[in-house]
Amino acid sequence: MNYETDYRQFVDSEEPLNSIQERDWAFYGQCGLEYPFLYATPDPKRQDYFARPYSEDPLQRLDIHHLKTPEKKKRPVIFYIHGGGWTNEDKSNTRFVAHDWIKNGYTVVSINYRLSPNVTHPAIIEDCAKALKWVQENIHEYGGDPNRICVVGHSAGGHLAALLVTGVKWHQKYDIDIKKVKCWIPLSGIHDFNLPENYMPPMLSAAIIAMLGGDDNKVECSPVSHITGKEPPCLILHGGDDWLVPKTNSIELHNKLVEKGAKDARLFIVKGYAHCNMILGFEKPGHKPAELINEYLDEMLPTSEGKKL
Repeated sequence: MNYETDYRQFVDSEEPLNSIQERDWAFYGQCGLEYPFLYATPDPKRQDYFARPYSEDPLQRLDIHHLKTPEKKKRPVIFYIHGGGWTNEDKSNTRFVAHDWIKNGYTVVSINYRLSPNVTHPAIIEDCAKALKWVQENIHEYGGDPNRICVVGHSAGGHLAALLVTGVKWHQKYDIDIKKVKCWIPLSGIHDFNLPENYMPPMLSAAIIAMLGGDDNKVECSPVSHITGKEPPCLILHGGDDWLVPKTNSIELHNKLVEKGAKDARLFIVKGYAHCNMILGFEKPGHKPAELINEYLDEMLPTSEGKKL
């Protein structure tokens, strides 16, 4: 398979793939300089920030953010899983997306997990499950509502978000009450590791091989393999010009949910967006993925702040 020629069918734009990719990476670099870390210089008058372990490894940590208010009502929780090809980045990239959510009255939980190639499947999804279990048991102590959770992730995080919600075997192993997850939003995720187009982009192919730890894990690691039709409502988003993760992953995830009779599964292929910029520029006016997500959250997990805004 030739990436430059064969992958053309998976993007909407007629622009050369390398041009789409270079512009997307350049945007990543620009936003990396513009956005402060949420917890680097927190304003003690406006924001509560807590860092907590959910297990024993140094990477098994999560951050909790919300605005300080006199309101005693528990806030809906956004459980965010970062991307980075399962091999790099960490929970600090929540800074790209969480500002809107925090000011709109959500408690935002951003998790780390162990990274490949130091670990392979199923260690990473088990970390996510442990973190969600910790949140369900403890978030009430930090102003969050354990009965109103939305699971969100981008790229590798989008895959993990989908696998976490659909993977009944991990719900059972870690005693997770998935009914407390009221909705989920996977962005630009890999949802079927048997799709041949996932192995066209060299960067993605290398990351998949490192994370899977063998072809035998392709089915078990694919969210589409675990769908029962009993999943909570979801909003699936993917960039129409995603040069890294083929949008067929999100289309197949949506089709499988509909086929199995899942309640309220929505799909948006966002025209003009690539891979990185699905989350970068999130709080800038006119950012379409942000508009779709924030409207969806206001529908599914409304807050008093969100209604005021």
